Amino acid sequence: MDKVFVIIVTYNGKQWYDSCFGSLRLSEIPVNTIVFDNASSDDTVSYIKQYFPEVIIFESNVNLGFGQGNNKGIRYALDNSADYVFLLNQDAWIEPDTIAELVRIQKENPAYGILSPMNLTAEKNSILNGFIEYIVDYNNTDCKLVDDLYFNRLRDIYDIKSVNAASWLLSRGILETVGGFDPIFFHYGEDDNYLQRSHYHDFKVGICPKVSLVHDAEVSNQFNQNIREGANKRNLLLICADINNNLTPDRYIKFLVIKLLKKTFTFKFKTLNQYYTELKYLLSVRNEINYSRKTNIVKGENWL
Repeated sequence: MDKVFVIIVTYNGKQWYDSCFGSLRLSEIPVNTIVFDNASSDDTVSYIKQYFPEVIIFESNVNLGFGQGNNKGIRYALDNSADYVFLLNQDAWIEPDTIAELVRIQKENPAYGILSPMNLTAEKNSILNGFIEYIVDYNNTDCKLVDDLYFNRLRDIYDIKSVNAASWLLSRGILETVGGFDPIFFHYGEDDNYLQRSHYHDFKVGICPKVSLVHDAEVSNQFNQNIREGANKRNLLLICADINNNLTPDRYIKFLVIKLLKKTFTFKFKTLNQYYTELKYLLSVRNEINYSRKTNIVKGENWL
């Protein structure tokens, strides 16, 4: 039987744990559950130990972020003969057949290194708003999905370029080739970067419309504001760290310098501050990005 490890990075999310960990106990395929706790300030760790003693817990004294927390769990899973790793958000919970179906589909379609189920709202009466955006974008998702849905002929799997890592099934093969999440991304962007690297190394990414789970992803306005404030830097990282293109930090820096000079000499000062801010940031992380690109081009268990 395939050995599946479920990895959950926790941080002050006790309100979801009964649903999340309880659902894993009902999985049709047995799973080994790993928690990496990112220095929660509530009683997350003691609660899990008391009510879900089967869970393997790694406790961190500092918040390492989503990617690095998952990397610790992935390393443990690979060292303990995992065939598959299933990344699951702490605010999500599976159906009994979710993981079993994903494993079956991946075995029948081995070119796919990452599979995602559909993410439903907590009421299970609609697709999560943030998730449906991936599906309706024809530049991102195989347009035949909507066509097949209308004519009631859904396939098990459809190609997708980008999908968030709230519920990814990862094959051992992709982990041994692409590795883990790049530490250059602390929180947000690490999954997009991982997808870039997966495509570079010829792994397909799929969405499975017949398979679902619940993702209770409502967040506060302040949380959304924090995401927006970091978006510009994150986008710069995603562009310059993308090993599928040759837009290295040095080339992007040259582009920004030219833009700054043109704006200055033509007295168009409105966007000067934006270009200067981007230039200053890229200069500060140029070496890290160059090291990231050099590392991620090479096949192996990078970052794990």
